[in-house]
Amino acid sequence: MNANGAFQKGFYGWYFQDDWKATRKLTLNLGIRYDFQTAPTDRFDRYSWFDYTDPNPISKDIGFSVPGHLVYTGGGNRRGIYQPQYNNFAPRLGLTYLLKEKLLMRAGFGMFYIPAMEFGDYQGLSLAGFTQTTPYVGTVDGITPANLLSNPFPGGLILPPSKSAGALTNVGQFTNAVENFRPTPYVEQWSLGFQYELTPNNSFDVTYVGNHGVKLLFTFLEKNQLPPNLLALGNQLLDAVPNPFFGHITSSGCGLDQPTVPRGQLLRPFPEFCSVQNPQAPAAFSNYNSVQFTFNHRWSQGMQFLASFTISKYLDNAEGFEAWTSFQGAQIRDFYNTAAEKSLNPNDIPKSLVLSYIYELPFGRGKRYGNRMNSAANAILGGWQVSGVSAFKDGFPLGITAASNNTGSLGGFQRPNLSGDPHVSNPTIDRWFNIDAFTQPAAYTFGNVPRYMSNLRAAGLNSWDLAIQRWWNWQERIKIQFRAEMFNAFNHPNFYAPNTTFGDPGFGQVTGALPPRDIQFGLKIHW
Repeated sequence: MNANGAFQKGFYGWYFQDDWKATRKLTLNLGIRYDFQTAPTDRFDRYSWFDYTDPNPISKDIGFSVPGHLVYTGGGNRRGIYQPQYNNFAPRLGLTYLLKEKLLMRAGFGMFYIPAMEFGDYQGLSLAGFTQTTPYVGTVDGITPANLLSNPFPGGLILPPSKSAGALTNVGQFTNAVENFRPTPYVEQWSLGFQYELTPNNSFDVTYVGNHGVKLLFTFLEKNQLPPNLLALGNQLLDAVPNPFFGHITSSGCGLDQPTVPRGQLLRPFPEFCSVQNPQAPAAFSNYNSVQFTFNHRWSQGMQFLASFTISKYLDNAEGFEAWTSFQGAQIRDFYNTAAEKSLNPNDIPKSLVLSYIYELPFGRGKRYGNRMNSAANAILGGWQVSGVSAFKDGFPLGITAASNNTGSLGGFQRPNLSGDPHVSNPTIDRWFNIDAFTQPAAYTFGNVPRYMSNLRAAGLNSWDLAIQRWWNWQERIKIQFRAEMFNAFNHPNFYAPNTTFGDPGFGQVTGALPPRDIQFGLKIHW
């Protein structure tokens, strides 16, 4: 039985912006924005946040103090699930300066606050106490039904406890633990570029673009991980010791309702909980730097052409909720040291070249060739147009993960150790990299492979998407278009990333590829 949140929140924004032509050559764009987002509230005050320092009420029962407990909204407490940040001022500056004839400089800086996505607006994440499972007994002997479909729960449904447990809610269980204060994520972005007009129809641009993300969202941070210095205890962490919570916690997902528990459980920051996860924690960062070259041939003489070449580097320490955009997802090794997760972003592409083009074939009436051809020949040979997009990109960095986790950290994750050169001279789909360069780390250690490796990448992209089309005018109102479109026109193999799970039988093997050449035809009639 799950409760549905009746939530609401507000987002407000004010801004001022003005363009100022300071001189004949200099134009400024000045602005400032203020953004404010209220914390989500629930109509019935069923949200809760986590007090990380206040002693849990169970402390008086066990004879020593353990910190941490949930706090419900309303009833004298604030109604919002967290305290929002109020100083979200975001300046904007842009300038355009004519250095000399045909040479233009552009520069800009902007600060952009990111509205909280709040997966489900914390709906379900923090409705602690308002979810309850009633076990269903289908049969006692594996043959005879115990109950009828007309009355599957003859004893009735177990109702959720709601707020009745108060600060003892979720003790002995997994709990989400929204922090009391939530800073607003933001991105600072800047650029400096030059544009030169080569001819009236041709220009060349070179631009530096950078940005810096601050207080970005982790998917979650495990706050109940065992402190790393205690991993030196090794197998002693697994020893069964008397459980001080026995008799006080009557239901638990990690054995806190049993007479004994592993020693490691009692050494956790919040030993009365199985797991304490801070969802959507705003504590991540990112850095992006690039130089972008662009050549633009505007439409003339039946042709348009655009070429963009980018050299870039993208670093961060978490994918957060954008992990779905990558083919792989890395897990945090040590939640006490998230700065050590800094690596390339899984979508980092060091070099990228993209070409787009439209070309009218020079055949037919009014063209260079066949200007005097008859109507029948012109209908067949004249008026054709070719267009396409070609992309050539480096591959994504690979993140090596482990199939097992023997850190004993009760929250952290493990990666292999890098003990050799992972490169092979001629990568194949059966051996994309040297799998022998990776070894299983010792128990109670995290491994040393970075989150994503800068020197080990998936296959790059070589893609040609082409189209050819022609329009025919029939009578006055009717137009007919024929199109032939070819995706991956030259059928170049573009492989998926290899298996990057250390310990998996397919480790280092490529098992898939993007679709082969695909050709489709279309006929469209306008009237």
